[in-house]
Order: sequence, then C-alpha cells, then structure tokens
Amino acid sequence: MFKIVYGMVLILLLGMMTACQTMQDTRDEEKKISAAKINDRLGVVYLERHDMQRAKQKFLLALDQAPHIPETWYSMAYYLESTGNKGQAKKYYLKALTLAPDRGDVLNNYGTYLCRSGDYHGAVTYFLKATQDPKYLDLAAAYENAGLCSLKAPKANNAKMYFDKAIAEDPNRVTAWIELAELNYKQHNYALARRQLHRFLQLSSPTVQTYLLEKKIDAKLDS
Repeated sequence: MFKIVYGMVLILLLGMMTACQTMQDTRDEEKKISAAKINDRLGVVYLERHDMQRAKQKFLLALDQAPHIPETWYSMAYYLESTGNKGQAKKYYLKALTLAPDRGDVLNNYGTYLCRSGDYHGAVTYFLKATQDPKYLDLAAAYENAGLCSLKAPKANNAKMYFDKAIAEDPNRVTAWIELAELNYKQHNYALARRQLHRFLQLSSPTVQTYLLEKKIDAKLDS
C-alpha cells in the first residue's frame, strides 16, 4: 500500500514539475515575443528617420527573438525593399505569408510590395484577400490600397469601387475622398466631385492639388 501511494505521489510531483516548466516556458516565450515586437516598432521608427544601421539592428534582433511570428519577417522585408534589395525582400514577405497565410496585415503588406513592384493585378488580389480576414481591423486601408493600385493599372472604375468601399469602412479616409473627387472630375461628374472635394477639406488641410482641382471644378460648374 505504501509503495502504491508513494508511486502516486511521485507521479503527481512529476506532473506538477512538468506543468511548472511548461508555464515557465510559456512565460519566457511571451517575453521574447513582446521584446521582438518592441524592437520591431523601434526598427520602423529608425527606418522613418533614415537611420538604416539602427533600423537593421532592431529588425535583426526582433527576427532572432521571435522568428515564428510574421511581423518580424515582413518588417525585415520592408527594410530590404527600402534599401534596394527587392529580390531578397520578396523572400521575407513570402516567409511571413507562410507563417500566417490568412492574416489581413500580412496579405496587405505583401500586396503593397507587389504594387510597388508593378504587379498591379496580383497586388489587388492580395488586398482583397486581406479584407476577408474577420479579425483584420484596417479593412479601409486594404480597400484604399486596392483603389490606388487599380489607378496604376489603370482601371478607373475598379478604383472608384474600392475607394467607395474604403469610405464605407472608414468615412475619414482622406486619400480615398480626394482620389474619388479627381476621378469623378475626369468622368465629368462635377457636382459629385465638388462634394467629395469639400468632404476632403473638412477632414484635411488644403493642398496645391485640392486648390487646382477646386478651380477646375468651379470653372465647369460655373460655365
């Protein structure tokens, strides 16, 4: 009886030790991911300041700390793209996609890469895939990107449709409003273009572009 009880106690102790080790491993992993995300954000800040050496250092550190999350891969990809290494950048973007093939941010980032690389049709495909992720919060950005890339194709009607969707998701998308105003002006929808331009001006400061567009619209409507 003693041996049986002793054996059961030993099993329980071993189970508790395993559980404790698992909890410790989980906490350590969470700390690494948290540190990686911090370094990733710092890398972006340095990149925006054109401090390329520090940016690369932070991106590499983040990648070393958490190579299994897509953020570390697509941030490094963007760094490589920014420094002219497009071929190498694509490999990093694709690795991020491998890790999270259905995540909206990953799909949107790869779409922006494709659009910058001239693959407009492929880019729009990925932007629209991004909008299918129910957890993706920035659907408006994906639709707006699809619109901007469609303009480059050029597919004006598609662009209008995507800008409309972007505004439906977020009525404060200033880029979508000004692009719609420009498109409607070109398609002779002057009254609609004026309303869209005024909406832009409610959300943002005037620019040379808006000044010139307003003059052109007024000339058409007042003639």
